[in-house]
Amino acid sequence: MSTINLRVWLIIPDAEAATVKNTLIRRMGCGDILADVKKERLFSIDVDSGDPEVLAKAFAKELVNENKESHKVLIDTLSFEGAYVPVKVSLHIEDGEAISTRDRLRNRLGFKNVMSVKKATIWKLYLKGDDKERAAKEIAEGLLINPHKDSYEILSLAEDASLSR
Repeated sequence: MSTINLRVWLIIPDAEAATVKNTLIRRMGCGDILADVKKERLFSIDVDSGDPEVLAKAFAKELVNENKESHKVLIDTLSFEGAYVPVKVSLHIEDGEAISTRDRLRNRLGFKNVMSVKKATIWKLYLKGDDKERAAKEIAEGLLINPHKDSYEILSLAEDASLSR
């Protein structure tokens, strides 16, 4: 079993990330700790057979709009690079969009080796100050999640997950 992590981000301006940044700075007083906000979609696709590299290219062709998005594939790992704190937000209730994506890959496109698909949003918080993890936690709980349906993890840049909520 392999997990194909497909990270997808816009190469055109991201209105949602801009709105989150403006809300954090103008309405929530985070201007002194927040430099920027960016966003990625994350598809984690579990497959039970086949060459993960070949499958990843096929999945990217289906799930990435190359006119406006770029992507990165990671096999059996999830890592981040850069000067930001990655916050992974995902549903802790049934995710209809992830189920639909799994069914499309399995049934419409014939990838019977797709066992599951999980979808999440990665918020890339460019923070200033000493306690970036605390600031990321406050931002996640104050704006990025709805506690009735979402959960979040503050991921580290070098390893998979460092803190879960």
